[in-house]
Amino acid sequence: MASEDLCYQTIAELSKLIASKKLSPVELTRAYIERAESVNDKLKTVITLTKDQALRRAAETEKEIRGGKVRGPLHGIPYGLKDLFDTKGVRTTWGSIIFKDRVPDRDATCVEKLNNAGAILMAKLTMSEFAGGSTRSNLVPFPHNPWKLDRSTSGSSSGSGASTAAAMVGFALGTETGGSILGPSASNGTCGMRPTYSRVSRFGCMTLAWSLDKIGPLARSAQDLGVILETISGPDSRDFTAGASTFKFRPDPGKVTGKKIGIVRHEFDLAPAANQAVFNKALDVLKQAGYVFEDVVLPDRPYAEVYNLISNTEGGTFFKAAFNDKRIEGMYDATRRADWMAASMLPASDYLTAQRIRAMITAESDELAAKYAALVAPNSATGAGLIDPPANPNPERGQRGGGAAQRGPAAALTRIGNLAGLPGVGIPCGFDGEGMPLGLQIVSKAWDDQSALDVALVFQKETDFHRKRPAFRP
Repeated sequence: MASEDLCYQTIAELSKLIASKKLSPVELTRAYIERAESVNDKLKTVITLTKDQALRRAAETEKEIRGGKVRGPLHGIPYGLKDLFDTKGVRTTWGSIIFKDRVPDRDATCVEKLNNAGAILMAKLTMSEFAGGSTRSNLVPFPHNPWKLDRSTSGSSSGSGASTAAAMVGFALGTETGGSILGPSASNGTCGMRPTYSRVSRFGCMTLAWSLDKIGPLARSAQDLGVILETISGPDSRDFTAGASTFKFRPDPGKVTGKKIGIVRHEFDLAPAANQAVFNKALDVLKQAGYVFEDVVLPDRPYAEVYNLISNTEGGTFFKAAFNDKRIEGMYDATRRADWMAASMLPASDYLTAQRIRAMITAESDELAAKYAALVAPNSATGAGLIDPPANPNPERGQRGGGAAQRGPAAALTRIGNLAGLPGVGIPCGFDGEGMPLGLQIVSKAWDDQSALDVALVFQKETDFHRKRPAFRP
C-alpha cells in the first residue's frame, strides 16, 4: 500500500492491520512522520514534531503486539495534540510565543489515557494564541487549508483539523469553547466531536473558560470519533468537574426507522442557494435511511452576547492570574487582550446575569433536544473563507489577520450546544462550487453522545464524503 493511501486509512482499518501483524506500528509511525515532514512546510500545522520519541514508542508498541499484548483499537496509532495539552518533557506553548519554552512535567489526563491505550504521540499542533477562536498566532505562520492553500483552516483547533484532513496524523485532539472543534472539522472536511460538557477530564489542559471548555477528537470517520471518545472519557479525581459516568461506544447504530430528527430549517435557509442543494441531498440520505424529520425553531435568545460575556470574563480572569503585566503586553492579539482586561473588571452582576440567561437557554435546549434523536443544522453555511490579509503588519510580530472560517449566520446551534453543554458531531456532506467542504452539525441531548454518533454513522454508511481527500500534494 502506498504511503499516502496508508495514512488515509481509518483507525478501524489500521487497527485491523496492526492486530493481524500485517502492519507494524513502526512502519505506520514512519509513514505519518514522513508525511508530516513533507507537508508541513506548506500547511504550517505542526508546532513540535516528536519524531524520536514517537519512533521509540512505536518500537515498544510493536514489541508488545508481537508478544500478544494488544491494548485495543488505538494501539500503535500515531496522533497529534492541539498544543494546549500538557505533555511531559515536550513543550506546550498554548499557541503563544510568550510560552514558547514551556515544558510541563506532567501529562494531561486525556494524554495519559491515550498513552495507556497504546496510541503514539507524534506532534503538537498549531492553534491560535490561547485558543482565540481564529488561527492567529505569533509562534507560527498562519496554517493553510489542505483543500486550498489560500483558505482558512478555522480555529482555534486549526492544526488538529488541517493535520487530520491532510493525513499527517492518524487522529487529533482539539478543544471547543465556542466552536473550535466543529469549525475546523467543517473547514477542513474531516469529522469532529464536541462531547457533553465534563464528559472528558480537562486536567492538564489550558483553561480558556472553565464553564465552557470541552475536549474532543478530530478523525476520519464517525466510528473513529466514538473509539477515541470512549478512550479519553470518564471520571478523574484531579478534575472535580469531570462527570462520573464512562462512555461505551456502540459502532452499530441499530434500527433508526421512525426515529425523529429536528431540522433547524432556518439555518439551512441562510446558506447560499447552491449550498442549500448540497445540504438537501445530504438530508435526503438520512430520510431514506428511515429517520423522520420535523422542522424546529430555536428560541430567540442573545446567544452570542451571553457566550461572549461569559467566555471573556472567565478567560480574562484566568489569564490575569497567569500573566504579569509584561507578559500580557506580549499578546499577539491586542484586541483580545483588551477584551479580557475589560471583562475581568466588569461588575459581578453582569456575569451573573449572563449565567442566569444561560440557565434559561440550557433548560430550553434540554427540553428541545429530548424530543429528538438529534438536531441537525449546517456545520457551516459556506465553505472556508480566504485567509485574511494582514492588517497593519508589524515585521517584528508577524502578520495579523483573522483566518476563521466564514461560518456565516448559521451558528446559533453551535452557540446553544456550547452554552448548554450538548454533544455535537460535525461530518462532511459535500462541496461548494469552489470545491471546499461543507458539513452537517448533529447535536443530541446531554450525556447521549451516542445518538449524535448514530446519525453520523448512518450517514457515512451510505456516503463516502469522509473518504474524500484534498487534491493538495507536497
